[in-house]
Amino acid sequence: MSTKQTKILKQVLDYAHKSRDEHLFFCPFCKHHKPKLSVNVEKNVFKCWVCDVRGKNNYYLVKRFGSFDQQQEWLQITNEVDIRDFELFISGSHVEHKVKQEIDLPIEYKPLWGTSCLSTQRPINYLKNRGISNSKILEWKIGYCTEGEYKDRIIVPSFDEDGSVNYFVSRTFANDWKKYKNPPVSKDVVFNELLIDWEEPIVLVEGVFDAVHEPNMIPILGSTLDEKTELFQKVASNQPMVYIALDPDARFKESKIIANLLEYDLEVWKIKVPKGKDLGEITKYEYQRLKQNAEKVGLEMFFENITI
Repeated sequence: MSTKQTKILKQVLDYAHKSRDEHLFFCPFCKHHKPKLSVNVEKNVFKCWVCDVRGKNNYYLVKRFGSFDQQQEWLQITNEVDIRDFELFISGSHVEHKVKQEIDLPIEYKPLWGTSCLSTQRPINYLKNRGISNSKILEWKIGYCTEGEYKDRIIVPSFDEDGSVNYFVSRTFANDWKKYKNPPVSKDVVFNELLIDWEEPIVLVEGVFDAVHEPNMIPILGSTLDEKTELFQKVASNQPMVYIALDPDARFKESKIIANLLEYDLEVWKIKVPKGKDLGEITKYEYQRLKQNAEKVGLEMFFENITI
């Protein structure tokens, strides 16, 4: 197998020679005049000794610089799964179809738009204090409960691409000790995908109340974003430009998410949220300014924590 993989790498990259267990190529990243890209086929790792680009899967080189036929040949040899088949996910050693999640909103749920009464004053005031307008309440179908399991809580439903409810977030507006109380189902969804235009840039944010303010914002619901999540699969298969705007105290999580996105050739831009703030506290003007000054993230961030 390694011989066939080496043959493909030689076709894709500018091959120089072999040194012990490693093959040396001219680096396509820094284009140094000497062959400084070291590839170990057996260990499935690579590293450039000049620009320090490195990785733990040689298929990345084939995917980035090879032709479609070369990519498919590599996948047949290694039995790897490419992102082109994101309707499936790996579970152990079996390939299974993901089951579409549908749930009901709490039976006590009431809409907060188009009505005004004594019971709506507190939840509406809470939302207004977070900068959420009446038009956003209507667009996101935000409601509330005055009794039941979710008493005195804002309800923000999530609709899948077909318009079915697949999740919801509930947040107290009465200073309950437990701020969030969400349904006992998987949160592995693309929150409010019904409102997402995949042909436009998307913005990944921390929570729902960050995402309400601007179009095409998607909350990651506090989770990581690895390859098996529904959100990652949709992003990787649609290939939009990605902005990421997490809270400043989430740097480690942010770097892991960026690394996963860059591995799939996505264009990633980092919006620097001011320390001590979240997006829900930032004015529309300030957000647009931060977005205009976003920094494009390069491969160096992806590889900085990977060692051979």
